[in-house]
Amino acid sequence: MTRASAIKFFKAITLIGVYGGLLVPPMFIPVVIFPFVFSKLIFLQVLIGITFPAYVALAWMEPAYRPKKHILTWALLWYFAAVALSVVFAVDPMRAWWGNQERMNGLFTLLHFLAWFLMITGVIRTWDEWKKLLRFEVCIAGFMAVVAMLQKLNPSLLMFPAGPRVGGLVDNPIYMAAYQIFNLFFLALLWWKETSKGWKWAYGFIAALATIAFFLAQSRGALVGLAVGLVAFTFYVGVFSTNKKHKLAVLGGLVAMGLGYGGLFLAKDVPFIKASPLYRLVDFQASITTRLIAWDIAWKGFKERPLTGWGFDNFHIIFNQHYNPQSLRFGQYETWFDRAHNTVLDVMSMTGLFGLIGFVAIYLAIFYSSWRAYKKGWIDLPIAALLFSLPIAYFVQNLFVFDHPAGFTMSYLLFALVVGATHKDFVGEKSKEEAKEEVAGRREAPWIAYGALSAVMVFVVWAYSYTPFKISTIALKSNGIISSNPQMGINLAKEARNYGWTPYLDEQSFLLSRNLISIAGAQPAAVKSPVWQEGYQLAKEIGLEEIARHSANTHPRFILARLAQEAFVGTPAEGQVSLEQYQEAIKLSPKRQQLHFSVARLYLMAGRVDEAATVLKNVTEFDPEAGEPFWNYGLTLLFDKKDIEGGVAALMQSQTATYPYRFQSGRELIVLTDAIIQSGNQQVFDRFVAQLSNTDYFPRLSATEYGQIAARFHQENKLEMRDAFLEAAKAIDPNTFAEYTRILTAPAATTTTQAPATAPAAVSTTPTQPVASGTYRGPRN
Repeated sequence: MTRASAIKFFKAITLIGVYGGLLVPPMFIPVVIFPFVFSKLIFLQVLIGITFPAYVALAWMEPAYRPKKHILTWALLWYFAAVALSVVFAVDPMRAWWGNQERMNGLFTLLHFLAWFLMITGVIRTWDEWKKLLRFEVCIAGFMAVVAMLQKLNPSLLMFPAGPRVGGLVDNPIYMAAYQIFNLFFLALLWWKETSKGWKWAYGFIAALATIAFFLAQSRGALVGLAVGLVAFTFYVGVFSTNKKHKLAVLGGLVAMGLGYGGLFLAKDVPFIKASPLYRLVDFQASITTRLIAWDIAWKGFKERPLTGWGFDNFHIIFNQHYNPQSLRFGQYETWFDRAHNTVLDVMSMTGLFGLIGFVAIYLAIFYSSWRAYKKGWIDLPIAALLFSLPIAYFVQNLFVFDHPAGFTMSYLLFALVVGATHKDFVGEKSKEEAKEEVAGRREAPWIAYGALSAVMVFVVWAYSYTPFKISTIALKSNGIISSNPQMGINLAKEARNYGWTPYLDEQSFLLSRNLISIAGAQPAAVKSPVWQEGYQLAKEIGLEEIARHSANTHPRFILARLAQEAFVGTPAEGQVSLEQYQEAIKLSPKRQQLHFSVARLYLMAGRVDEAATVLKNVTEFDPEAGEPFWNYGLTLLFDKKDIEGGVAALMQSQTATYPYRFQSGRELIVLTDAIIQSGNQQVFDRFVAQLSNTDYFPRLSATEYGQIAARFHQENKLEMRDAFLEAAKAIDPNTFAEYTRILTAPAATTTTQAPATAPAAVSTTPTQPVASGTYRGPRN
C-alpha cells in the first residue's frame, strides 16, 4: 500500500470514530442495566478503542493531522492532569478510575472523550468539514426530538413509562433539554452561514423539532441556561456587528422571545397553561432545599481536601459523611446523592483547587481564543458569537445539574469546534513555517506499531468494555426472572458472577439483594428455603467483595445489612452480620436516619425492645421538624412496648411536625385513625381530612378501606369526625358510603383502638417491592 493510500485508510477509520461519536446520545441497547447510560458509554469505549489507533498512525505519518497547539487543548490537558491527580489521592481510587455503572463517570471513560476530541481537532479542520459534521449532528438531534415527541404520545415507548416530562433516548428530561441547547445554537450557526434555501428550510424545521423537545422536557435549569446564552449571543452581536440589519434582527428576536415568555408568565394561572407542560417553565416555587443541602456538603468537602479533592466520582462519600438529616424531610429518594447537582461544586469537591483551575481555564481559553480569532479575521461574527454564548449557556445550566453522556458528547464537540475555528486552518491559511514543518515531519506508515496498538486496544475493549457489558446483560436477565422463577434467576446471577471480572459489581450485588429482600417480604417463610439461602450466600459473597473494593461507600453496606437482616429469620447467626454492617455504615454516615431505623428493626426482631426504642428516640433528635422518625418511634412504643399514651403522642407529633410523615399504605392510615380517636387531636384530624386526596401524603385507598376507617370513627362515637371523613372520602371514591354502610351492618363489625386489624411493620426501611426489569431508579440520586 502506498503512503497516500495508507493515509486515506487511516483517515477513513478516524472519520468513522469522529462521526460515530455523535451517535452516543441516541445509542440505546435495552439489554443491560442502566441502558440509557451504560450502553451509550460502552459504545463510545468500543468505538474509540477500534478507531483511535488509526488516528495515532495518521498523526504519526502526516503532521497536518496532529493535535494543534492551542490554549484550549492545554487547558483541557491541565484539567485531565488534575483529575488524574484526584484519582491517585482519592478516598476510593477504584471508583475514581472506573466510576459506577449508573453514571460511568470515571476517568477511564473521560479519557475516551479526550481521545475523541483529539481525533476531531486532527481531521476536521476547515469550515466545509465542520459544516458536514454539524449537519450530521443536527439531523441526529432532529431524530432525538421526534423520539421524545413520540414518547409524549406513547409514554411506554422506551422500556420505562415516561412521566409528564419526557427525555426520549437520553431518558432524563434535564439531559434532553441540555442536549437540545447545543443543537439549537449549532442550527442557528448553520442557518446564518448557509446560502442554500433548501438547507435553510431544513435547519428551520429541525430547530422547530428541537424546540418542541426542549419544552417537553420542562427543565427550568436548562431554560435559564438557554435564556442567558441568548442574551450573551445578542450582546456579542450588538457590540461587534457593523451591520445594522443584523443588530436589529437579533435584538428584535430577543425582544420577541422576552415578550413571549413574559406573556406566558403572566398567564401562568390560566387553567389551560396550568394543565400544560409549559407551566413548569413558569413555576419557580418548587423547593430547592435538597440542592442547597448538597451544595453545602460539597463546600464542606472542598474545605477539608482543598488541593486534590476527595477523588473523581467520590462525591457520595462526602455526602454520606456530612449527611444532613433534613434531607429526609423530602422523602428517602432525596437522601442518596452522588453528585452536588452543580458542576462547579462537583469539580471543587472531587478534584480540588487543581481541578477548579483547569475547569476555569477551559472557559477562559474559549473566550480568549474566539475573540482573538475574530479580531484576526479567521472567523466571522456568527461563529464568534456562538463560541462566546454557547459555553455560557452550558455553564449556567450546569449550575443545576451534572454532566451525562449526551452532555459530554456535545461539550467535547464544542471544545473541538473552538480549537478548529480559532486556527488558521479554518479558513485555509498556513504560514510558510507551518507548511515547511508539515513537509519535514512526514513519515511512512507505522504498520507494525499500528497492529500492536490495535491489539492492545482490542484487549482493553474486550476486558473492560465487552465483558462488563456481557455480565450486565446476564444480570439483567436474572433480575427480570427471579421473582417468578427464583432458581433460574439465581442460576443466572451465578453465571454473571462467574463470567469474568467487572468493575461494576455494585449493580449485581444491589439487584440480587433487592430481589431476595422482595421475595422475603412477600413470602416470609421463603428465607428458610434452600433456594433463597443459595441466593443469599451468593449475594453476600458479591456484597462483601463490593465492600472490600469500596470500603468507604455506605450504600453497599446498607444493602448487605438489610439482606442479612432478612436472613436472620432463618439463620440467627446472620443477625450479627447485619448488625456489624449497619454499625460500619453508621460510622460512614452517622446521621443517616434509615440506618438507625433498620438497626432498631433488627433489635426488635431479636427481642431487644428497649434498645430499639432508645435508638428510635435518639433519631427523633436528629431533625425535630421531620415527622418520619416520630412515626417509627410511636409504632414501637405502641405495639412493642405497649405504651399507648407515649405511642399515640409520638404518632401525633409525626403529623404536627413541620414536615409530616408521608404514609405508604392503607394499614398505616388505620393506625393513624386509631391514634386520632385515642388522642382526640382535632388539629391532626383536620389535616388528615384536608390532605386525604393528596397522594403525596396519603396513598389512594379502595372504597372498602375508606369505609373501614369511617366505621372506626362511628363505633367510637366520633360522629362529627366520621361525617367529615366520609365527605372527603366520597369525593375520592363515590362508593365509600355504601361500603361504610355494609361494614356497619355486617355481623362481625367490631373494632378496637388498641391495635389495627393488620399490625404495621415496626419500622419503615428500604422498600421491598420487586425490582422491575431494567434500570433501578431509586433511592440513589
